[in-house]
Amino acid sequence: MLDIDYQILKVIYRTNGKARLKYIQEEIKATKGIKIPLSTINSCIERLEKKEFVEWVRYSPLKLTEQGSDLAKELIRHAQLLEVLLYNELELSAEEAHVESEKFNLLFSCNTINKICEKYKHPSECPCGDTILSSNNCYCENE
Repeated sequence: MLDIDYQILKVIYRTNGKARLKYIQEEIKATKGIKIPLSTINSCIERLEKKEFVEWVRYSPLKLTEQGSDLAKELIRHAQLLEVLLYNELELSAEEAHVESEKFNLLFSCNTINKICEKYKHPSECPCGDTILSSNNCYCENE
């Protein structure tokens, strides 16, 4: 999958199934600073639908499947745990750590993210105050 596919999954997850294409476009512009054409977002949604991550009835809000929801939670969890690492080790502010973690959270494996989670004794909150999510694939949940 492409980076934009992952970004779209996270936006849909954060809206509790009320995301529409225009809203996704606005959220990506706000976080990434680039305006993605609606036609590109539409193509991404179709790709995600084929992989059974989303359910989409045209002109209706997008909904995540259980598989899509689990993946979105894990992606958000990765960013949150990287935020913890950046905040604690590099002493970035909570806001800086949040912004930076969103930029490169896709680069780390689940194994590395789980090691960060273990190092900080399975934190329940990230520095910006959000509850750290878990998914069905969360290593820590199985301990």
